[in-house]
Amino acid sequence: MKRIYRTIVLLGAMATLETSCSDWLNVYPSDQIKEEFLFETGDGYRAALNGIYRKMASWNIYGSNLKWGLIDAWGQVYNMDLAPIDGGGQAMKKIEQLKFTDQELTPTTDQMWNDSWNVVANCNELAQQAEVADSTLFFSGELERKMILGEAIGLRAYIQFDLLRIYAPSPAMNPGNRTFIPYVNVYPAYVNNRETVSYCLEQIINDLKRAQELLLEVDKNANWRDRFVEAKNDEKLFWYSRGFRLNYYAVTAELARVYLYAGMLEEAYEQADIILQQRSLFTALTEDDALDAMRNGNIKMYDDIIFALYSRKDQIEWDRLINHQYDTEDEGENSSFLGIDSYMAEERYGEDLKKDWRICYQMEKENYYDYRTLKYYQQPDSYKYAKINNVIVPMFRMSEVYYIAAEAIYKTDLNKAKEYLKAVKKGRGINAKLDDVTETQFMNVLVNDAQREFFGEGQTFFMFKRLKKTMVGWEKEVLPTEENMVLPLPESESAI
Repeated sequence: MKRIYRTIVLLGAMATLETSCSDWLNVYPSDQIKEEFLFETGDGYRAALNGIYRKMASWNIYGSNLKWGLIDAWGQVYNMDLAPIDGGGQAMKKIEQLKFTDQELTPTTDQMWNDSWNVVANCNELAQQAEVADSTLFFSGELERKMILGEAIGLRAYIQFDLLRIYAPSPAMNPGNRTFIPYVNVYPAYVNNRETVSYCLEQIINDLKRAQELLLEVDKNANWRDRFVEAKNDEKLFWYSRGFRLNYYAVTAELARVYLYAGMLEEAYEQADIILQQRSLFTALTEDDALDAMRNGNIKMYDDIIFALYSRKDQIEWDRLINHQYDTEDEGENSSFLGIDSYMAEERYGEDLKKDWRICYQMEKENYYDYRTLKYYQQPDSYKYAKINNVIVPMFRMSEVYYIAAEAIYKTDLNKAKEYLKAVKKGRGINAKLDDVTETQFMNVLVNDAQREFFGEGQTFFMFKRLKKTMVGWEKEVLPTEENMVLPLPESESAI
């Protein structure tokens, strides 16, 4: 990582510092401005934070690799025989086959590693600057300074947690005192020692708790119902569209996710319950008109999303490349896309195959045998929900909060855990009968539902790794071993 930190520049620099207003969601990194100038104004801080989000939404990180791309292919989510050769499909096929050192995969994983640490470095630089900044630089004073600081600290924890889940064994795999990756919270950081899994988790938790504390006051009066409405361009409205930012509830949800991964069940439930007490803010699981919304194109069920990244141009191009590359050719065996075949569909959905909204409306039957996902399908502008669906990259859903709560307590309060799982199922069109499900059976039922929910969103692999559970894919099973579930570090990092 030495060379990464030596070449770092802040991602969100504006073309000119004279610009007083920016489209905080849609601006692309455009110029390299020295940090001593960038952090002279509130606009500079805003642009730096925006640039971090934009970089996170890029193909190499959460735009593809850490969402529906490499991570879902690794998690055996798709029938990769259906995937295209181009547009990242070949790398996905190699990781699905566990060929981690294949030359068709390593350039992709190397870039994912480099870009992720680049974002971490930018978060660290922004956090350090915001920590000591004069609050008079900011339009909203001290509260805005805390907002930027809290998001920067939370984002560095968020991305390093995912790196830990990729490049190190899970706690359930007994990593012990072995070291795997560093945890970096300073800038610049030229050389960093690898740390144990437990040390990294401790640092991640500490950062998330700090971010949570900073953002509590920031978000207490946020307009959550309009959290994905794009705001017009001025400093005051930099506060809006909190769904596209690592807001207080997103940090709380991430903290619950980390605690669950660490096996700290009481702490995980405590954080999940904070959000469940405010469940009316994220209402997709209980709204009566949810089915009509799905039928009318609310493919991503955005009311359920607590935190998402914003990507306008890229998703449109990726949809054409991945899902519709061969649409002009004969349908059938020549058509390539990301999806599942009827065998996988029957295995995952069972008797819910014709009832579960997640296959009835989030997928389409491509031919007699196969289904392809519509989650990242470009909707025409005339569609009611196109404005949001075409730009949103889901990062954390309310449904996962229910899963976390259920898993955290099912051994001590099985009935309450069942109610949490039933709530998710009901919000997806299924009136579940779980009375006969035993404690031994419960996690299999929960995991099955989560596989449906997480399709194309990058959490399936992490779930199986956390539980040390065998992954069942197309015509094969992947055992939960370090050999199969830990990605080797890039060769360039052998000296860390």
